[in-house]
Parts: sequence; structure tokens; C-alpha cells
Amino acid sequence: MKWFALAILLIMPLASAVDLGGFQQCDGKITGKYLPAGLEGKISCYEKGEHIMDIIYNNDSIEISIQFFDVLNKVIERNQFLKEELEKALMEEALAPINLSGASFELGYEGCIIELHDTPTRFLRVRSDEIVISDFDYEINRTSENMLKLQKTNFSATLFSYSPVEVNESCIIAKNEIMIVSFSYTEEKKIEDAFEERSIGGEITIADYDENKVDYISYFGNVSVSLSEIKTGKIVLDVSGDEKSGGKIIKINLGKNVCLTDQLKIKFDRDVIKMADNLEDILNPDDDGITPEYYIVQSRDGIFLLVTIPHFSTHQLIIQFVSGSVIEKTVAILLGFLTIAVATIYLFKK
Repeated sequence: MKWFALAILLIMPLASAVDLGGFQQCDGKITGKYLPAGLEGKISCYEKGEHIMDIIYNNDSIEISIQFFDVLNKVIERNQFLKEELEKALMEEALAPINLSGASFELGYEGCIIELHDTPTRFLRVRSDEIVISDFDYEINRTSENMLKLQKTNFSATLFSYSPVEVNESCIIAKNEIMIVSFSYTEEKKIEDAFEERSIGGEITIADYDENKVDYISYFGNVSVSLSEIKTGKIVLDVSGDEKSGGKIIKINLGKNVCLTDQLKIKFDRDVIKMADNLEDILNPDDDGITPEYYIVQSRDGIFLLVTIPHFSTHQLIIQFVSGSVIEKTVAILLGFLTIAVATIYLFKK
């Protein structure tokens, strides 16, 4: 039974999945696998004093509403059919260059830019002169002048802005840019602290050995992670960032088809790096000087790696799965099935 237990333990991680979602549009509503997932309310974008766009989060979909300018409003305010046709035409024009079947998209209109990702880490970035959030039902806790914690039943998210955020009874007002991020899994909750400390540079999700199954989110320090090479058992990433931003953490989410084993060899600029002592150690990217480290976190839906990048220019991260442990895992699984077969025969004989 010892081998049976080992086999079950080894099978379980492969049965779970870190995966990418995919946006779809129907009747003006945008849906995804992970979005909106708890985020509700209206986000309004203003440029040069003009109301440009609304992003409306419902409990099952997202709607984007392009606003008409005052002169046009006066023309169509008495003609509902004309208004609906113009709204449809404006949205089709704005969304035409966007592939809504992917896991992320960016929409720009009249200076307002929206970036959405349909991944386990729910993420929204909005850039505009002024951003107003209203019609929400959250408990709001201010953690700093430019950061808020949004909470309600079974949902929490962090809102960050580079400028001070104003909160009143009816709305939240921010300038220039906001990021709203919500980490899904219990194991990731401590990473929210790294986000609040601005020590996490970004994250990349690799759902399969396929360039089309990769998504990247940039958080702080102008950190960029791009896929240089991917083949079974090996992933090569190019990492760059602002040289003055200090050390940053990179989060790497690995899908079930990528995780051949949990035995990994991580190289930083072709030098093998060591594993950190614990999660708290890895969440401080500057505590080991110029020495990079990594840490593996198991979650119910797969594994993710945390890698510290202590200084920036352009670096290369190489992730290799140790082949020996793949063989050991296969043997353990086969022995587990053999144990089940023998036990079944024994029970029937009785």
C-alpha cells in the first residue's frame, strides 16, 4: 500500500490544471473563464474632462460602453434607434482589431486604454486622465494613500494607483492609471503582500508547450518576461526591467501538461540557482544581495514558481525538468496500478 499511496500522491498534481481562459463576445457582453469572478461595479474613463468610456462589471459578464460627446448626444437623445445603432457601430470599430478569443486583450479609445487578462490571477489595468469607480458593494480598506483593499463575500482584490486615491461614499477616484488584481488561490494570498510592497515585477502563465498557451502580466518596474524557447522539458525566458527599480519577484505559473515533474533545475544566466528556505524568504527579493533564488509552491490547480531577480538589465531564465524523476514517477504510478490490480484479484478470490 505504500507504493499505492505514493502513486496517488503523484497522480493528483497532474490531474489539476493551471490554465488560460479565453474571452468571448456576444450581444455586446464579454465573458471569460475567470472574469468577472467577483468584481462588480462601473469604471468610467475621462480624458481632458470628457467622459469617454464605461467598463461595467456584472456578476456574469463585462460590458464596455463608448460614450458620445455632448453635441452628438443632443442629436440622438430623442432617437433611441439611432443611439443604439451608433453605439453598436462605435463598439465594432473599437473592438475590430482585438482578438477576443485570446486570454488577454488591450482596448484603446480616445486616449483611454483598458488591459484585461482572463487568467487565474484576475487582472485589470486602466489608463486615463481620470478614472471613477462607482455602483460597487465592497468593504473598502485603505492600506496606503494610493492603495485600497476591496472585499466582500468570497472575494478580495487590491487596487493600486501611482497617484493618491480619493474615496467617498459613492465612488473611488484615481488619476492616470489603476491596477486591480485578485489572486485566486489560498497559497497565493501572501503574494498579495508582495504586490502591496511593489516587489513583484510580473507573472507569466505557461499552460502548455505551445507559444499560443502563454500569457504575461507586467506589474512593477517595467518588468517584461518573454518566451525565448519552449520544448518538452525545457523553457527559456528572457527577463528585463528598469535598472533603477531594485530587485523584483517573477511568478511563473505552470500548467499540468508542462509539469513533467516537480523536480526542477533553474538557471539564471546559465548558472544554476538554489531554492530559497521558505516562502517568506523568496518574498524578499533583496535579502540575499545579488544572488537569485527560486521557490516552488504547490496549489490545488498546479504549481507556480517564484524567482527573485536581484538586479535588472536583460537576463535569461532556464527551467528544466529533471528527467530522472519523470521515470521514477512513471514507475511509482505503474506500481500503484499494479497494487490495485493485485488487491482486486485478492478480493475476488476471497
